[in-house]
Amino acid sequence: MDEKKCKGNCCENDHCDAVVGEIVLEEPAAEVLLNKIKQISADYENFRNRSEREKTRMYDMGKISVVEDLLPIIDNFALATKNADPGDSFVKGVLMIQNQFQHVLEDLGIQKIPAVGESFDTRYHSAVSHVEDEKVGEQEIVEELQAGYSYKDTVIRHSVVVVAN
Repeated sequence: MDEKKCKGNCCENDHCDAVVGEIVLEEPAAEVLLNKIKQISADYENFRNRSEREKTRMYDMGKISVVEDLLPIIDNFALATKNADPGDSFVKGVLMIQNQFQHVLEDLGIQKIPAVGESFDTRYHSAVSHVEDEKVGEQEIVEELQAGYSYKDTVIRHSVVVVAN
């Protein structure tokens, strides 16, 4: 069989026609494979993003769980120093530990919910008492009985407060 090297449409060699036919047949298959590769790549990227979001969510849930366990200890520090003499060296030590706890919480992204002087908001506060006081505004918080804390958009514990008017 006479096989010439073909440089385009210069001959009528059966060999050239077969090679061109194979190329035409292979182009759709290559396009299908390329589309599959693109789809798998997109699926993998979606999986990575979903896994990262899930990992972050689980980390946040763990952080909140630990903080919930620490809040009673922080409350006890606040109660211990509430009516104590701030000049006493023991009380100074307790206040230092309490401040250290507060700084750790802040470093973790845990925020204390503002209360006294703020307007009452059921998303952040829980009222246990109501007092009449003409010196303050309507629905203004006059006393915080227990501090509330939040992390990002999640309230860990509502502030327990006394509301005026």
